[in-house]
Amino acid sequence: MPHYSDYDYSSFSGVSDQRRGLLKTYTWMFFGVLLTALTSFLMYTTGLYYYFCVGPMPLLLVLVQFGIAFGFSGAMRSATSTTMKMLFIIFAVTMGISLTSIGIVYQLGTIFIAFLVSAVYFLCLVAIGMTTRRDLSSIGTICIAGLLALIVTQVVLMLFRVGMSTRLISIIGLLLFTGITAWDVQRTNQIMANTSGMTQEKFAIFMALELYLDFINIFLYILRLLGSNNRN
Repeated sequence: MPHYSDYDYSSFSGVSDQRRGLLKTYTWMFFGVLLTALTSFLMYTTGLYYYFCVGPMPLLLVLVQFGIAFGFSGAMRSATSTTMKMLFIIFAVTMGISLTSIGIVYQLGTIFIAFLVSAVYFLCLVAIGMTTRRDLSSIGTICIAGLLALIVTQVVLMLFRVGMSTRLISIIGLLLFTGITAWDVQRTNQIMANTSGMTQEKFAIFMALELYLDFINIFLYILRLLGSNNRN
């Protein structure tokens, strides 16, 4: 899953209601996860998912997701908060369609347990990111570099048809997103303390998508670890 680069927010200043900004961010992040889960459930129970498995539809879904993820930084500068909210909703829905495939690969009980473990894991990282006094920017940068290296390695291995342990990849990916998530939580806390009004509204959606992507990736890696020996 994509995780786009940091946005330069150093030029913004001023006093803001930090709690309100954080509430907006985590509300939208939770809404995105819920919308993705409901979309996947609907696709799975109705069988509509199979209509998105034919022709160019899978590729189209991926292109939409990558386009929104990488275009969000540009939207911060030019789009309204309403437009950003619509893009976020579209991203969550298309991701829900794509993630329906895990219901076919893994047993529903394994998926449910992985989701609960991911939620607890994520909440622990939120607590760490909000309470630690250490600057996590260096850790976050290193983890993003490691994530890019992991993605490139996986692509190369796929091209040359070289096998690699799914469990090993999952452990490495989970460790990388542990650092990235804690960093994103700290960034969110800092941003909301230094923005206000419409600027804060847009940053709330921006960071909600960042945290949403963190959670989804953590969930997928934990699911692969728990379900490595329990696949349909």
